[in-house]
Amino acid sequence: MAKKSAKSKGYRKANAKKPYLSKRDIVLLCVLVAAVAVGAFFLFRYDDGALKVKDGAVVTDGDNWLIVNGSNIRGGARYYKLGEVGELAGYTREAKPTLTNPNVSEYVYTAEDEAADIDTVTVSTSHAGAKALSAYAEETLRAVEGTETTEVRQEEVAGRTAHIFSFTSSPVEKEEAEETAEAPAEESAEATAEATAKDATEDSVEGAAEDKTPAYQRAICAYIDAGHDSCVVLRLQGGGDSIEACPADEALNAALAEAIQAVKLEEGNK
Repeated sequence: MAKKSAKSKGYRKANAKKPYLSKRDIVLLCVLVAAVAVGAFFLFRYDDGALKVKDGAVVTDGDNWLIVNGSNIRGGARYYKLGEVGELAGYTREAKPTLTNPNVSEYVYTAEDEAADIDTVTVSTSHAGAKALSAYAEETLRAVEGTETTEVRQEEVAGRTAHIFSFTSSPVEKEEAEETAEAPAEESAEATAEATAKDATEDSVEGAAEDKTPAYQRAICAYIDAGHDSCVVLRLQGGGDSIEACPADEALNAALAEAIQAVKLEEGNK
C-alpha cells in the first residue's frame, strides 16, 4: 500500500507574513501620538493672560483698565490688560469706548479750569510697537494741511522710555464761495424770508460749534511700549485764538511727565 505524502495528509508549509509595521515603526508611532496628546493638553490649558469675554463683553474688575485688542488666536479676538489709569490733579476723567470696538476704551481727562494751558489729556492703547506707531502718526499728521510736526525723539520721562513728537495746527484759509444766483423774481416774499431765517440759524449753529474748537492748537504725543506687542498712547493739547495762546514746550513737557505718572502698567510692561 502506497504511503500518503505529507501534502496529501493536509500538512502545509505556512508562509510567514511580515507585519505591516515593524517594531521600530510602532515605537515611533507611539511616541508621535504621545507628543500630539501632550501638545493638545498644553494648548488648551495654556494661559496667555487674555481676559475673559462674556456675552461679547470683556470681564473686568474696574472701570479704569487699559485694554487692547490683541492678535487673533484660534479664530477670535484676544483682549489683554496693559495697565490702569489713575487720577490727574485738576482734571476729570471719562472713559469713552472707541468707535471700532466697544470693549476698548480711551480715557479723556478734561481740565476743570477753562484757563488751563492743557485743556485735554487722552490715554489710549494700540496693538503696535511704540517706535513704529509714533513714526507713522507723525508722518500722517505732517501731511495734513495747516499742521507742523517735530521729529520723533526717544526720551526717558517719569521713568518710562517714550517716543515723543509735538505738532501745531493752524487755521487754513479757504477760498471764498462763489456768489449765489439771485432769487427768481416770481419767488414770494414769504419764501425768501423763510430761506433767510433758515440760513441765519444754520450759520449761528455752525459758528457756535466752531467756537468750541480753538483756532490754534499745540499738542504733544507720547508712545510707550507695553505688554503683548502693544503700546500706550498719551496726547496732551491746548489751544486758543492765536499761536501765542497755545501752551509752550515747557508746559507740554511738564504736563506729560505728570500724565505718565498717572498711568500704571502691568508688571513687566514698562
